Amino acid sequence: MNIMIMQMFFTTDVEVTILFEGWRVKNAGELVGSAIFVFLLAAFYEWLKYFREYLFRKDNPDDLNEQRPLISQLTNVRHAIQTGLHIVQVVISYFLMLIFMTYNVWLCIAVALGAGVGFFLFGGKRAVAVHFTEHCH
Repeated sequence: MNIMIMQMFFTTDVEVTILFEGWRVKNAGELVGSAIFVFLLAAFYEWLKYFREYLFRKDNPDDLNEQRPLISQLTNVRHAIQTGLHIVQVVISYFLMLIFMTYNVWLCIAVALGAGVGFFLFGGKRAVAVHFTEHCH
């Protein structure tokens, strides 16, 4: 039986497992590559929030708060696309949270900087800077 104890403090260790048992970082080069990927994932997450709002505004130019009947939503292709994008957004947000919870300083910095750069690039284009439906944010 393999027992793992989760550390509850920040560390600068090079060796870390990220999200999956197969994503084990064993050296500094792998950590740098993983941090770059995490940075890009966090920036992509910010872009995805912008893109979903852009699609919604494009589909509903007159009213951002328009409520459609449920049957109309269930048969609407655009709503199905938004639902799929929402699922992707939620999964990425939880992945970023779990990556942060490795307590690896370098990965935490990658998440924070990626989110910051992503918001800098795309956040100003959103109608609302922080929406009440955003998860883990």
